[in-house]
Amino acid sequence: MDRRTVVAFVGEDPSASERVSRAVDAVWGGPRGPELRTFVPTDLDDDSDGEDPLNETCGVVITAAAATEDRVTERLAALPSNVPVIALVEDATTATVRSLLAAGVDDAVDADDWESDPDEIDASHPLAERLASRLDPDRVRLGNDDVARLSEVLLDAGTTLMSTRTDEVGTKIEWTMENVGEHAELDRIVCYREEDGQFVPAYGWCPDGSEPKPRPFEAFPDPEKLSTFGNVARGSVPAGNADREGDAVRVAESPATVHVPLVVDWELSGIVAFESTDPRAWTDDEVDLYRTLGDLIAHTIARNDRRKALRRQAEQLEQFSAVVSHDLRNPLNVISGYLSLSEDELAPSRYDAMSGAVDRMETLIDDLLMLARRGETIGETEPVPIAAVAEEAWGSVRAPDATLTIAGEVGRVEADPGRLRQALENLFRNAIDHGGPEVSIEVGPITADGSVGGMYVADDGPGIPVELADTVFESGVSSADSSGIGLAIVDRIVDAHEWDIEARNDDGAVFELTFGADATRLASP
Repeated sequence: MDRRTVVAFVGEDPSASERVSRAVDAVWGGPRGPELRTFVPTDLDDDSDGEDPLNETCGVVITAAAATEDRVTERLAALPSNVPVIALVEDATTATVRSLLAAGVDDAVDADDWESDPDEIDASHPLAERLASRLDPDRVRLGNDDVARLSEVLLDAGTTLMSTRTDEVGTKIEWTMENVGEHAELDRIVCYREEDGQFVPAYGWCPDGSEPKPRPFEAFPDPEKLSTFGNVARGSVPAGNADREGDAVRVAESPATVHVPLVVDWELSGIVAFESTDPRAWTDDEVDLYRTLGDLIAHTIARNDRRKALRRQAEQLEQFSAVVSHDLRNPLNVISGYLSLSEDELAPSRYDAMSGAVDRMETLIDDLLMLARRGETIGETEPVPIAAVAEEAWGSVRAPDATLTIAGEVGRVEADPGRLRQALENLFRNAIDHGGPEVSIEVGPITADGSVGGMYVADDGPGIPVELADTVFESGVSSADSSGIGLAIVDRIVDAHEWDIEARNDDGAVFELTFGADATRLASP
């Protein structure tokens, strides 16, 4: 850590040194103020013993005369970029300005502004105002080595958090906070999550034993900037006295803080607070690293929330599957049994209608169970002869007046045979539902460069209504008197095989199924 608590004056003018001392006292007077150290140019010789005399400075005030000496300009050039240099200028000629710029001076105070009675220098004096606006004394800063080490910590944290299991999220986030806090010499790190308009502590590292409380959004510094996903860094505010209606009121010391937003799907979902009770100056690199930690935490939390939501959904679907398979199928089996016993007592037309309704209900139950089996869309795959599977699928479809034609050699494809058959059954039933009982269906290959890259299922029915062209594979969408989930199941099976399917019209509906790159070679005859 770099702790810069010294204002350095470089020059051989005792009166100038006295005025700088008075200006420093006027701005930061008291035990917490910075120390003023005075150097003459020879104190900055390269062969001086020990460390750089300017090593602990938070700012340098220099006379124009001293700025012309090489030994001084070399020391100034070695200062960190966030340590300002202010020159006291007696004669602002072009040559003087050029030499000051060459020395790396950041600001200048004209002699008319600083040559005054030292006793008259207060916080409103131009020199004091310039020091107050330029210098940030008595603040801890991360040095370059500290930033590098903290970057390594966050790199390890990213690997850890990316592979975190659901039951480890809290432990891993707080472990990461502890590592970052100790390396950056912080006192607390707290992650707040938004709940019902309040920001509630969800994870934290507080070695001092403090227990953060829920906070309204307005209680955070610069909430407007946080709401637009900006970082908010604040230095510490020392305790002081303030008058309120004549009474002395103690103002509590505020810690130095950095607040970074947690952003998920372009919404503010929380805030991470980094706090230091020591006076602190936050560098841009340091704040960027804290933002990186915030992004890692946001990603980890969002992924864990999605996992929980999927688990709840899977449990609900599992319960639904149990209801469908037991509470619906059992009564249906009873109906089917009584229908079989009554076959001789019913007219053929009535029996066929009732039997068809039972078959239709069994198909709907199977389709619903298929949609409910998340993660079980396909099983083991193997090279499957497409024509043979299409014939098997056609054999399970009750449409004696419809026709199926296999046009050309469609070859084989790596697939789950059962699921491929179900997809073809649903495509065939879809054609019958929309094209009528006498519809003609054709299955053929899609070729490219002499090889089979997919297959099509076409019919001579009315085609796909224009208003349904973009939603035909969505569950519940149908222009016929059907459930509208058959094509949704087809889409799920195709997606599970990592294939593609598109629908279009060409004297009827055409469904083009394109295999993946690996499957294309298998599909060749």
